[in-house]
Amino acid sequence: MSRKNIFEILNEKTNIGSQINKIEILLSESSINGFTPEEIVDIECMRDWKARGRYTSCEEIRERLHITYTDIQKKLSDEHILFYLEYVSNVIWLCNERYGVEDAEDEYIYLQENVIGLLDDLGYEKKVFADEEKVILVEKNAAMTAAAEVVDPNTAYAVIEYNHHLLKGDIAEKQRILKILADKFEPMRGELKKANKELESNTGYLLNKMNIRHNNMEGKNAIDYVKNLSDQELEEWYDETYQMLLLCFLEYENIERNKKINELKKVIEK
Repeated sequence: MSRKNIFEILNEKTNIGSQINKIEILLSESSINGFTPEEIVDIECMRDWKARGRYTSCEEIRERLHITYTDIQKKLSDEHILFYLEYVSNVIWLCNERYGVEDAEDEYIYLQENVIGLLDDLGYEKKVFADEEKVILVEKNAAMTAAAEVVDPNTAYAVIEYNHHLLKGDIAEKQRILKILADKFEPMRGELKKANKELESNTGYLLNKMNIRHNNMEGKNAIDYVKNLSDQELEEWYDETYQMLLLCFLEYENIERNKKINELKKVIEK
């Protein structure tokens, strides 16, 4: 099975192109004192913007990055999706920080929400460098992104879904996703135990004792410590379990990689 990157995985579940189109519509329809965000940047911010290089307009920047409306209609590559989202993030930052948006209309609020939402889906976040007047995008959870690309598509989407900001506080949904990931983890345990016994053992322990695989709140599998955890404390243990599972998926991938390298060594050293 050929690997799929995070963009391909997400596109099978939620059409990234349609989300980009929605952001583009909101960008063109948002009004700040009668002007679109890009018009505000051109008129009020462009000349003194430290990060503009030698560019003189938003249109010129878009053309250079190949993220014009025409490019969007033709479908952006994975790299250009990030270019586009980074560009829009800088436009929003300039409007908010340099121009000073106060009473924003709904479309502008929706624009910001949709950008953040798609970045969350992709596992990216914004980093602001105020002194340099620029916003860049970085991977929010590099392990999540890497793990999503080495497992099967259904498991990959569960990996991505758990990381979404909307799941914060939703213990039941996090438990459901961890059960899906646990099913993927189980057949790996034999090989993982040979490579990293502690990682395999600790991950299995959390899955079995933290009210994920078994009902540890009542009945024969009840555990007093778990029963007395607050929702926040239980969620923190769920998040720890998620991180452990990501490490397991990556460790397992590394086992297969090492096998290939060892085979190569045999051939070369013959």
